[in-house]
Amino acid sequence: MRAQSLKSLLSLIDTCVNLPQLKQVHARSILLGLTYNQFILTKLVTSFLSIKSLNYATRLFDRTNELNIFIWNAMIKSYSSSQSPIMAILMYNKMRVTEKVKADNYTYPFVFRACANAFALEKGREVHGVVVRTGLESDRYLHSSLLSFYTVCGDISSGRRVFDEFQEKDVVFWNALLMGYASKRMVLEALEVFGKMMEMEEVKPNEGTILSLISVSVVSKDLKMGGEIHGFVTKQVGLTKGVKLGAALIDMYSKCGHLDYARKLFVEMSEKNAVVWNSLISGYSQAGHVSQAIDLFREMCNSNVKPDKYTISALLCGCAQTGAFSLGNWVKEFAERSGIWDAHIGTCLIDMYAKCGFVMTARDVFDHIPGRERSIATWNAIISGYASHGLAEPAIEIFNEMRRSGARPDSITFLAVLNSCAHIGLIEQGKYYFNLMKDYEITPKVEHYSCMVSLLGRAGLIKEARELITRMEMKPNAIVWGALLSACHIHGDVEMGEWAAGHIFKLDAMDGGSYVLLGNLFAAARQFNGVKAVREKMVEKDICKPPGCSMIEIDGTVHEFFVADKLHSRSLEIYAVLEELSMKLKMAGYVPMLSLDEESFKTSPSTAK
Repeated sequence: MRAQSLKSLLSLIDTCVNLPQLKQVHARSILLGLTYNQFILTKLVTSFLSIKSLNYATRLFDRTNELNIFIWNAMIKSYSSSQSPIMAILMYNKMRVTEKVKADNYTYPFVFRACANAFALEKGREVHGVVVRTGLESDRYLHSSLLSFYTVCGDISSGRRVFDEFQEKDVVFWNALLMGYASKRMVLEALEVFGKMMEMEEVKPNEGTILSLISVSVVSKDLKMGGEIHGFVTKQVGLTKGVKLGAALIDMYSKCGHLDYARKLFVEMSEKNAVVWNSLISGYSQAGHVSQAIDLFREMCNSNVKPDKYTISALLCGCAQTGAFSLGNWVKEFAERSGIWDAHIGTCLIDMYAKCGFVMTARDVFDHIPGRERSIATWNAIISGYASHGLAEPAIEIFNEMRRSGARPDSITFLAVLNSCAHIGLIEQGKYYFNLMKDYEITPKVEHYSCMVSLLGRAGLIKEARELITRMEMKPNAIVWGALLSACHIHGDVEMGEWAAGHIFKLDAMDGGSYVLLGNLFAAARQFNGVKAVREKMVEKDICKPPGCSMIEIDGTVHEFFVADKLHSRSLEIYAVLEELSMKLKMAGYVPMLSLDEESFKTSPSTAK
């Protein structure tokens, strides 16, 4: 009778397609006293996981004493790909402590995936050591997952060692290494690997290979390389009709600045799913063509292709970039009506509102996202929003709340906090947060040093800013030297300004903005020989400062304006208003403070008429 009940219950579980049905079967197993039967337990847990009911499966898992390796692996696998990959690592730790069940060659690939998704490099290295000691490192699938872990976490040298140690490498190995080099922008190394791969008769490139190569051309903004890859696909691989490849090529052409060709490729594709539409919509949004992106979005809806969260986030990012507040609100309302809403879209909305100047509205969106659903990106969006508006106190308050919640700040978080300190001159707090990065095992990047140089320099601590630059662990870039030059301009330190400018010109001899800033520094100090020398150098090298640009949204259309721009359709009206404002300013007694930029203005080729 018991055997018959067991058999019928197992069959019943197979017929369940949703959570309520599985809960009923679970209740029946309790009534029959079969809850702890290993067959029933395994079947129930895996079934709950198959319908994405991770929470219920976890509760069942936690209440069970006797757990077999199949259940452990199923739980670790599910958590490794979830929004909480750290849970998979914790489960692996718990399994090792119990010592009742030993991890096998199916367990470790999921643990490495979890470490990759959680960017837990040190933990992954520790698990790698365990694998070596247990003698499982010869397993192909395990070795492949280990390689992917290292490349995702950015430890390319360790990944390369894992790659070189394994003899029978298939296309998955080659693709993982290619993708690793692409993610680190190591273009030459990626091309070298592809060249060696093509020499191997037993390994043939597949769709994954081409996608990795396209990523290389995208990160390097190399249109020529992208075109050659496109040609290779068309002539040799025969994968041009693939939706994934089509979307990747559209994305590549868009990011390389060739939207017309991306659109042409899009039109030529016979099959267009949401991924393909999103690639082109994202391309237009990132290029600042929000109106065209919205038109494409409407066309997508009319083509019976359902938009998803990536469509919405691409549109919101475009609205944020151009300050298109009304369009952003329209996109938000569409998402709410369509039920396309999650924490990721909320994060994009926070970013959009903040960049459009509505920081309190951004905060309201943040407050309505449940704490457990807030990702690092969500925290970063609101902290950056406050920082960009010079609101240091609320930015720091949110940062401290983030730390109390258990969320782990990343380098972007600290960059936003340092920016907020620099905006209003919080010197001691800035130093504290800069040093705090070490507690989170975050190595300061050049952007963090730039913030600190700006903070110290604006406060008049120019010598201290210079000393910080000399202690940098990497070579200072033009942004760092530019921060020092700006500080010298504020405080009239000509000698240090010349020194900083010299370093900028070594890195970028055509940096027009820095020439103008140096000239203004000389002018303020009444060193007119220096002003003359800067002006002559600019003329000699045909250097011009890139024109200032501003955007404004009127009736859902974003208008873009450049300095001395006469290309706008209503430029006559615009200049008439400017003339009227100038007259009123003069009548009020305002006297403009002229600078080199204004006295010897040179229009850039992009605005010359």
